[in-house]
This record gives sequence, C-alpha cells and structure tokens, in this order.
Amino acid sequence: MYDFAVVALLALAVVKVVDFLTDSVGQLQRMRSVLMFLAGLGAVWALDYSLFDRFDITVRSHASGVWITGFMVCGATVAWRAMFAWLTHDRAEGDETLGAHTGLRRAA
Repeated sequence: MYDFAVVALLALAVVKVVDFLTDSVGQLQRMRSVLMFLAGLGAVWALDYSLFDRFDITVRSHASGVWITGFMVCGATVAWRAMFAWLTHDRAEGDETLGAHTGLRRAA
C-alpha cells in the first residue's frame, strides 16, 4: 500500500518541480511534457526504486524494474495535472491534451 503512495507522491513532486522550473524559466514552458518525462525517469533512477522489488515480483533485471517504475511515475503525472486543471480551471498550454482547443472553422 505504501509503495503505491511512494509512486503517487513522487509523481506529485515531479509535477511541482517541473511547474516551478517552467514558471521560472520561460523558454522551458514549451517543453513541459518532455521535462515531466525526464524528471520522472530521473527521480526513480536516482532513488534506484523498483516497485517490483518491493512486491517481490520477478522481472528480468533490477534495471528494467526501475525503468518500468519510472514509466509508472511519468504516467501518474498526467493524472496529477488533470486533477489540478479540474480543481483550478487552469488548463495546460498546448503541451498536453488538457490544453486549449480551437473550434472548427467554417470552410465555405
């Protein structure tokens, strides 16, 4: 149970760190999704954390368990961003599917 909380809260930490970086450096705003992906993988790799080792699930190697856990953290960042967008009505700006959508244009 606590291991899922570690993944969820690590994803929250990644979201907030990337939000801080993109707010501080304007040029990074367009690369928010890439930064989330890299920060999620980097955080799990730096902690050397594998959810599979914690549940005694056999995977081919410890490194692939760490990578897959990193992808889980990256996926959880999308849920955090969607929840923050719903709570604050502050949509992401064009880097995710949560972004602003334009209507259809009349062709004729």
